[in-house]
Amino acid sequence: MRKLLITSFTILILVSLFLAFLSFQNKEWESMTASISLTIAIISGWIAYEAFYMQSINRRPQIVLRLDFRSRYGLVLLVAENLGSQPAFNIRFKWNQDLLNHKGEKVTFNKSNSQIEIPVLNPNESTSTIIGSPSTIFEKSGANLDFNGNIMFQESLNSKKETSYPFQFSFQHFRNAPMDETEEPKTMYELQKIPQHLDKIKDELSRITKVLNIENSKKQEQK
Repeated sequence: MRKLLITSFTILILVSLFLAFLSFQNKEWESMTASISLTIAIISGWIAYEAFYMQSINRRPQIVLRLDFRSRYGLVLLVAENLGSQPAFNIRFKWNQDLLNHKGEKVTFNKSNSQIEIPVLNPNESTSTIIGSPSTIFEKSGANLDFNGNIMFQESLNSKKETSYPFQFSFQHFRNAPMDETEEPKTMYELQKIPQHLDKIKDELSRITKVLNIENSKKQEQK
């Protein structure tokens, strides 16, 4: 449909310019003015159509896949995100080559349903799944680090029409990149260990208290 409209606009502009040229040769100034006005009107209509088309594209769901090396310390995540202004339903991913996690299993967002990976993803909403540690991804020399396929989803639950477009991402440019641009992920990871250490300190203090109480009891008995 879009190609047909663009072709129609192009033909109309060429015809109106041709009519303006004929009017100029025949010195029919009124006809030439009308042809130029028609050309301007057609161009304005084309611009208005392109603006409307871009707005409609921006309002539609836009599902993207991206890699996340920095949200979780020592882990690489695969993130699916909806950058559009409308929700996407029944999202599926068709891989040309399976992306495997550290266990050798196919990476998926939904292990309980092999057909629909993400039932719904609202505007500006994202979900993620673990791929593995950076070392497991880059440890094999010559391993394929480029992945592509197709994203498929429905723009409405009431519509059976399925939107589909290709995706592609690569680990290549992460091979020599620093995994932690800031110390925040590692700091948060280490902070999570504090409750465990506090529990150990608490247990040790309780043990020491019991020992001291026993010693005090013995001393009192001796008196």
